[in-house]
Amino acid sequence: MATLVLYNGIIHTLDKDRPTVNSLVISNGVVTYIGNDISTNLREYSDAEIIDLSGRTILPGLRDAHAHMKSFGKIDLQANLTEAQSLEEVAEIIREYAQKASKGEWVLGRGWNHERWNDRSLPTHERLSKAAPDNPVFLTRVDGHAGLVNDYALKFAKIDSNTKSPYGGLIVLGNDGPTGILVDTAMKLITDHITEPNLDETKSILITAQERCIAAGLVEIHDAGISETELAAYRSMAQDGSLKIRIYAMLKRDFFETTTMTPFKIGNLSCRSVKIVSDGALGSRGAAMLEPYSDAKEESGFMLLRNDRFRTVALKAFAEGFQVNVHAIGDKANRITLDVIESCLKETPILEHRSRIEHAQIVSLQDIPRFKTLGIIASIQQTHCTSDMNMAEARLGADRMKGAYPWRKFINAGVVIAGGSDFPVENHNPLWGIYSAVTRQDHEGNPPEGWYSDERMTINEALHSFTLGPAYASFEETNYGPLSPGKAADLVILDRDILKGDPNQILKTNVLATLINGKVVFNTMPELECITQT
Repeated sequence: MATLVLYNGIIHTLDKDRPTVNSLVISNGVVTYIGNDISTNLREYSDAEIIDLSGRTILPGLRDAHAHMKSFGKIDLQANLTEAQSLEEVAEIIREYAQKASKGEWVLGRGWNHERWNDRSLPTHERLSKAAPDNPVFLTRVDGHAGLVNDYALKFAKIDSNTKSPYGGLIVLGNDGPTGILVDTAMKLITDHITEPNLDETKSILITAQERCIAAGLVEIHDAGISETELAAYRSMAQDGSLKIRIYAMLKRDFFETTTMTPFKIGNLSCRSVKIVSDGALGSRGAAMLEPYSDAKEESGFMLLRNDRFRTVALKAFAEGFQVNVHAIGDKANRITLDVIESCLKETPILEHRSRIEHAQIVSLQDIPRFKTLGIIASIQQTHCTSDMNMAEARLGADRMKGAYPWRKFINAGVVIAGGSDFPVENHNPLWGIYSAVTRQDHEGNPPEGWYSDERMTINEALHSFTLGPAYASFEETNYGPLSPGKAADLVILDRDILKGDPNQILKTNVLATLINGKVVFNTMPELECITQT
């Protein structure tokens, strides 16, 4: 690979010895030089591609420590309900989809959020059933932890008033039977009837997601909970060269339980972790809480997995060299997860286990120091905070808010933070996550001082959470992270310096180019057109 020289820019390396320079050199996919004096020595690089950055900004490539590539890539293949402002709007969107579908064909959608509607009660199926009487309909809530189905789908799956809710799930009942709302594991009563994409279709979906990600400056995705088909698709892409972005794969628990596998790495694909989902989500009140919800005294969420099975899966992972990554949102789920991992580590001591709690949204204050003591990473998604602030305090009450989205408390306790988005639950743009981290405001600047602003991150802490944090969380800090000599040349070129000035400028920032292993994988800069894209 030809040497590439980038000079006359603002390069934030995150190298503690040389944090900001104006030049760097890349050879064979690796950073070989960072400094400020290269413009006077360009003759030494006569055989290199030399690019004048003209004052543009370079950051280390941005990494998302928790996302869902398949769901993201499927957005255009189903009804997108994220902008719907009411159940009526949802029903109208589905009416249009059903009119184009064959009778009996599944109509699928994702993204509805009743907390953004004027009527914030959970929807029921009647309007949906009227809009699509001849098709089964399944619509996933924005958090992926609840679904709304129509009457056709309920009858197709033989769900009625006598159907028992499965462990870790809930069939919501009304006066006339099922309302159409299925929470967490109850959704499987429907999804078992929906055909999943085959291998070739899955590859196409993942490639679509990949292109969107690299255009946003992302160089690595930790794909949180993949199936056997998704893993096969990633393997194929890694082998045929179509996997441009780095993927750190977390196997779905049920897949991991039934397979015999050792950790492996092929090209840009790394597989050495398993994802365990311990509870639901705050929005659908499935997050497992130690005390009842403040706005629903009869509910406190639920665990999706019995403790003995939880422990068995974690022990299997430790024994086979896999990292344990646990979805835990409620304070009860976080405590049980800490307890289970602590118990497993006593039985199978592993110094560098780097277990992770995915989300870690509501944590009892007494449990926060345990993350550091046990060596557990807090894998957080900053945009969840600014999306949830319209309903979180009502769910939790003022006292529990002290341990909600507790980023500053984690940092002060010395806990490693890995940042992400959980896309498509939230937007995939990592700059939006950085903005949420430093402001705790929505994109209109509300609330003016930031929501529970004492928990905000500095811009450097936020940037670390989207670069060095995920690199450490994937056991790759020796290869990835800062732009230092010897590290992989993963970087993003921006049209402005997000480390200076008004944080609102972060939202106006454009990605000009993304490089992975020194290869240009996304580009809008004429200066880089001379370099072959892959």
